[in-house]
Amino acid sequence: MGGYLIGFVVYTAAMIGIIFLAIVTYKKFTYSGTSKSKFLNVEDCINLAPRKNLYVVRAGNERFLVASDAERTNLISKLNGNEQHSIKENNSSVEELPLIVDFSARNNNIKTSKKVFKNIVNNI
Repeated sequence: MGGYLIGFVVYTAAMIGIIFLAIVTYKKFTYSGTSKSKFLNVEDCINLAPRKNLYVVRAGNERFLVASDAERTNLISKLNGNEQHSIKENNSSVEELPLIVDFSARNNNIKTSKKVFKNIVNNI
């Protein structure tokens, strides 16, 4: 009787695990990220923070910049035409960035202010 009960529990747990794995796999592979609408399309999305996103939305021949968070969605601006904007990468180091807070009045040690600024930049 004990062996039968253990076998039943193991078999049931295995079936629940297989069903859960099938559901997770189905949800992961069925979302294609493309819109079914030919008029309205999300062209690009960037996560700014948890539950805060910035979208480029195309509606017909017009494009809009839209911000969204947990409570509301805001239209930021209408984008001009079909222009593609390229972002140039800046390979500057933290030492080349401007000094925001000057601690030299209290301390004459500039390394302290650079360390503080590096911490501010790294925590943003």
